[in-house]
Amino acid sequence: MTAHQHGEHHHHGPTDLSQINRAFYIGIFLNAAFTAIEFIYGFLYNSLALIADATHNLSDVASLIISLIGLKLTQKAATKLYTYGYKKASILASLINAILLVVVVFNIAKEAIERFDAPPEVSGRIIITVALIGVVINTVSAFLFYKGQKDDINIKGAFLHLLVDALVSVGVVISGILIQYTGWNEIDLIVSIIIAVVILITTWSLLRESIKLTLDGVPKDINVKKIEELISEHEAVKRVYHTHIWALSTNTNAMTAHIVLAKNYSLDEISILKKDLKHRLEHENIQHVTLEFETENDLRQ
Repeated sequence: MTAHQHGEHHHHGPTDLSQINRAFYIGIFLNAAFTAIEFIYGFLYNSLALIADATHNLSDVASLIISLIGLKLTQKAATKLYTYGYKKASILASLINAILLVVVVFNIAKEAIERFDAPPEVSGRIIITVALIGVVINTVSAFLFYKGQKDDINIKGAFLHLLVDALVSVGVVISGILIQYTGWNEIDLIVSIIIAVVILITTWSLLRESIKLTLDGVPKDINVKKIEELISEHEAVKRVYHTHIWALSTNTNAMTAHIVLAKNYSLDEISILKKDLKHRLEHENIQHVTLEFETENDLRQ
């Protein structure tokens, strides 16, 4: 039996948590401050587009706080009651984030439709100024999460929220320019509905993935058939069955499987095989692996 060789170095470590924590704190502060500004000016100048954007930003502040709590809980040690620790809290956080955004979408759309009967007069200049501040703040905040979002659905949720906010703010700037030069106040309501649709589209995949992981579905980018083929490629393995793969957190996956050996091996040989297979699976983003080894004779008994 030979160990599987890898020609290149792979990084298996977690995201830099100190950097991510700092990103959360900065993002929460910047977005909370801007949300307050946007709400005030939205109400003062009757702009539903600003209020819609502010509501979205407020949901982002809540999302960032929930995500930070989820991230903190994943770092807590396992207990006798919670044997895996609190890792799954990050999945719950991402699900709450997605649900929050869907609720926001329907509230914005409802308000916009109700206002179409008598569109209030709005100030294009104020909308442009406030929305431009939003473009800067949300772009900076999203950039803070750019690195971490590649490895963690929870951080990706925060990144997507902030990126969408930046794009939405660009849309609000455009609406302000149109209102300023045409005086057509309905543009503010149309942009509000567009914001709602954009939020819904960008949130849908996050909501679907979060629900799947909550129900212990196979994580995104992991193919069970491919994993079984990878294990079966080993000369000591005859076949694999009872394969189960699920998410322990938004960036940590687990797996159990029964492996039928090609022949009888000593305990030392099985130990080497187990280490080799776990290393292969780690390269497939599966960090916690439990394998049960059997022979054809075991199955016949």
